[in-house]
Amino acid sequence: MTQLRHVQLEAAVNLRDPPRAEIEGENSVIVLENLQTLSLIKNFRCTDDILKRISNLKKLGIYYGIEPTDWSYYCLNNLVDLDQLEALKCFFYWKSPSFLKNVTFPELLKKLTFVHGNIPWEDMTIVGSLPNLQVLKLKSYAFLGPEWDPNEGEFVQLKFLLLENVNLKHWRADSIHFPKLERLFIKLCKHLEEIPSGIGEITTLQSIEVYYCRDSLVTSAKQIQETQQNFGNDDLQVRIL
Repeated sequence: MTQLRHVQLEAAVNLRDPPRAEIEGENSVIVLENLQTLSLIKNFRCTDDILKRISNLKKLGIYYGIEPTDWSYYCLNNLVDLDQLEALKCFFYWKSPSFLKNVTFPELLKKLTFVHGNIPWEDMTIVGSLPNLQVLKLKSYAFLGPEWDPNEGEFVQLKFLLLENVNLKHWRADSIHFPKLERLFIKLCKHLEEIPSGIGEITTLQSIEVYYCRDSLVTSAKQIQETQQNFGNDDLQVRIL
């Protein structure tokens, strides 16, 4: 068991208190020092007792199937102690608008996914401040509200952004808000009116993909590509479905 490297389950399961091993007649905790992947854990509590057993974890998937009245019970501020963690997926069954105000992410985190949650866009600044974040995926009302106003100086390393089935209507972004973005993927965003024209001015941008969105958004994507072509940039790819 101590040699386990990857535990990935199709359905969320509860993680019970860590077992203890008997060594030379004495109880000793089991440390899974080789464990790199752990997913999908239901109602995960980031207690010191658990984290010290999985301290080398690189990928974690967590699911909260209840509506917490007190996030402190889950000790999410301890998540920062997983200092090797690079990828985190957060799934929610209920609205969890205060989640981001009760969690501290590891600085090494590179990939972050939210599914459901109904988190207010105002709290996105917490995500944007992560210094090494390269991939951000927002799915199925992960964030709630009609407007997203990013702040300059955030998302400094972000390369991939997915917006899927969020109720966003106005996205007030410019090239300064995502200076290293390479791929933008927008899917099933029925309310989003357009892609901000300033997104096309991001010098690292390679592709924009739009799937099942309103006509005005499709038009804005094509306009961005046309503008870039007029400036001699024929490398930007735009895919529409």
